[in-house]
Amino acid sequence: MKIRFIALSSIAFVLLSLFVQPANAAKTPKPITSLQDAVNSPADVSYWAWKKSSDQVLSSTAKSSALELIVGPNTKLSNPNPKLAFDAVKRMYPTFRHPQKIYAIFYSYKDIDWAQKKYSEIFSMATGQEAKNSCRKATECWGASGTINNEGDGVLLTAVMQKPDRHHSDGTLEAHEYTHAVQIGAFFGTPQQGQAMFGIKAFTPWWFAEGGAQFSQSASIFANSFSKYAADRKFWTKDLLANRNKKFTEKWIANYIKPPDTKVWSAQDTQWHLYDLGMLVSEIFTAIKGPAINIQIYEDISDGMTFEQSFEKQFGQSWDSAVPLIAKSISQLVKK
Repeated sequence: MKIRFIALSSIAFVLLSLFVQPANAAKTPKPITSLQDAVNSPADVSYWAWKKSSDQVLSSTAKSSALELIVGPNTKLSNPNPKLAFDAVKRMYPTFRHPQKIYAIFYSYKDIDWAQKKYSEIFSMATGQEAKNSCRKATECWGASGTINNEGDGVLLTAVMQKPDRHHSDGTLEAHEYTHAVQIGAFFGTPQQGQAMFGIKAFTPWWFAEGGAQFSQSASIFANSFSKYAADRKFWTKDLLANRNKKFTEKWIANYIKPPDTKVWSAQDTQWHLYDLGMLVSEIFTAIKGPAINIQIYEDISDGMTFEQSFEKQFGQSWDSAVPLIAKSISQLVKK
């Protein structure tokens, strides 16, 4: 595969800059062009990550491919038009491979068996437990997943809550799972496709998969408004940034980003930080390189690189040297 670049014309960039500004900013923050910039101006990272993504989304007219919406017989959609979320992610990553068809299964607690049957028909690697795992009780029916099948089609399985929250109705959930399908799609037609379908986290730090999808959901859905993006970001990262137990030190963050093994990523009390801390790392990557970096690294890996090799190629410095800078930048956002 060849490296793809996302480019905006200078005219489009100027127009977007005029009409899309942070709601609470008197002037545009200084650009973040390196990890050292992220250390020097950590509070400006989120704006530039959003701004570069917003420019990309709003400058594109791309639309996602054919959608087959599969809704359980006892299920009422909390988001009546999920295709808008898929379109938003397509515009954020328009030059990368996207599924030619998307199967989106939505189900409620009463439809678990029905949903599993539908999912297993479309996704040959199904274990038979996916629907139940995302909907263990009528009051805990909120999980979702996204992947591709052997043919490269997108396959999303989404549980619908009895009383849906905002996340299950504003498109962010669908955008998150569809981003996973795009991540995995980088491996379509390669020897690693099966492994990617089974578990994309095998190729990168786990937080890169979930954090990249977490950032993508907010940046794509709220491309029109920095204030809305910032509010959504605050919601997802509030526990980490509040740091009530004074646990999240610079050292802790560095160890989570680059631990000696994967235990801290899978432990029940720390696995959520794949999402919130991962999102903040993805913001740094995106503020420097633009949103394409979130998928380009997967493309590099599908071509035979490791995560570390791809990072050095894209950022011009080793991953080992980058981790302390990333940790220092994020630690300055965390309440001491």
